[in-house]
Amino acid sequence: MNKSIRWGIWGTGTIARAVASDFCLASGAVLHAVASRTEERAGRFAAQHGAARWYGGLAPLLDDAEVDVVYVATPNHCHVDDCIACMEAGKAVLVEKPFALNLTQAERMVDAARRCRVFCMEAMWTRFIPAVMEAKRRIDAGAIGAVRLIQGNFAFPAPPGSNSRLFDIEMGGGVLLDLGVYLISLVQHLLGVPQSVHGATRLGTTGVDEQSAFQLLYPNGALASLAASLQVRGTNDVVILGERGALHLCEPFYCAHRFILRSCAPPQAVQRQDPSSPTGVRKMMEAIRRAPAMKSLRRRLTAPLTILQRGRVQNLPFAGNGYQFELMEVNRCLREQRTESAIMPLHESLEVMRTMDTLRAQWDLVYPQEKSGQ
Repeated sequence: MNKSIRWGIWGTGTIARAVASDFCLASGAVLHAVASRTEERAGRFAAQHGAARWYGGLAPLLDDAEVDVVYVATPNHCHVDDCIACMEAGKAVLVEKPFALNLTQAERMVDAARRCRVFCMEAMWTRFIPAVMEAKRRIDAGAIGAVRLIQGNFAFPAPPGSNSRLFDIEMGGGVLLDLGVYLISLVQHLLGVPQSVHGATRLGTTGVDEQSAFQLLYPNGALASLAASLQVRGTNDVVILGERGALHLCEPFYCAHRFILRSCAPPQAVQRQDPSSPTGVRKMMEAIRRAPAMKSLRRRLTAPLTILQRGRVQNLPFAGNGYQFELMEVNRCLREQRTESAIMPLHESLEVMRTMDTLRAQWDLVYPQEKSGQ
């Protein structure tokens, strides 16, 4: 069955506008309705993005019987209540990352999804980007051997003194939930649940984490070394190092259009030469290396050899912002009457929240809602 899936959007901020602009690229996804805190704002958004209906508030959106799924694009601290309201109204949900403020809230959301038997997924759009999906396929197939080290960062300077939600601890601001979550989710997508997590952070004047570095250690010795910042501009890429090569997700890794795959021979034990062995072969090889013809050949091969050393570039470009791929995944799951995505399952959202809770506990970073038991 290929019927159109009718979407509603709750929240009309920057991320909602970016997602709405990609509906035209998601086959079978129809932006049917939008809701905001004021009907006027919802109306402007609907006019800009071609939604047929608009509402002032979440309740009237949920009363619309023609809405199949709601994309929740509200601030972090609103996710738990907004998502549970949607699911209890029988609506499928795609909720913007981070899934929730903490593991307790995330577990309430997962419990509601299973109790109401409706689809729910965290909008970790990176997992559905073609280059990221192909990179994971190559890694799983052993293209670089066993992964031993992952290095990555996600950083951009936010204006000092900004009134952005990024600096509002009441709204779940800070670099971990907004940027670090991308890195952690990607690493756990590739390697699973870490054995231990360690990190350090710098808290700003508003109490949010403005810069942090963290490491995820795995039972087999694999290590992920990651950093996120609101103070500096990063390289915003991820390098995955294996025993037989490396894979580089190029900037910006979270919606990469390409990756570079480099293969290398596995390390081998160094063999000591017997000083009493004949040296004739070594002298002959040295003479060949110094010959004019060989020097000329090396010059001609410099360019192609450099390309080979740098690796094979895999280009997987796409139109739009890249949100269409998560929209199409939700459509596919709903058509197949699934309540979870196999690519972004609920238990993995819970484990990512658990990792971030562990880091915040090390930093003594507590959101106001948590002080009241939420």
